[in-house]
Amino acid sequence: MWEAVDAVGMREAVEGLPAGLDTLLAREVFGGAELSGGQWQRLACSRALYRRPALLILDEPTSQMDPRGEHQIFERIKAIAADRITIVVTHRLENTRVADHIVVMEQGRITEQGHYDDLVQAGGTFAELLRLSQDR
Repeated sequence: MWEAVDAVGMREAVEGLPAGLDTLLAREVFGGAELSGGQWQRLACSRALYRRPALLILDEPTSQMDPRGEHQIFERIKAIAADRITIVVTHRLENTRVADHIVVMEQGRITEQGHYDDLVQAGGTFAELLRLSQDR
């Protein structure tokens, strides 16, 4: 269990909880504690790493994390994804660099698919959205 906790950088946060791993995560319950949005996301990723499912689906797993935390999570996802099907839903297109295959959807339909560099060079929706996300 601690391996999964360490993999997402949550050891210090878990050890700082009133009862460590046995802490109830609901502030309204006596003795319970609350986590930040990013900590909840890390905990969810930790649970997925611990369970080692054959199919792993992550929907915006790092949207509330800082860049370091996000990088750490995606490095762990890459490490465990080799022997399982992993689907990551994200609007942060830079995160798709680690994907073997990218599927771009618009209004529920697949409009593009391929590798990161190919989609950037194709000049379609993916390239447009990537350019817009970098133009801030």
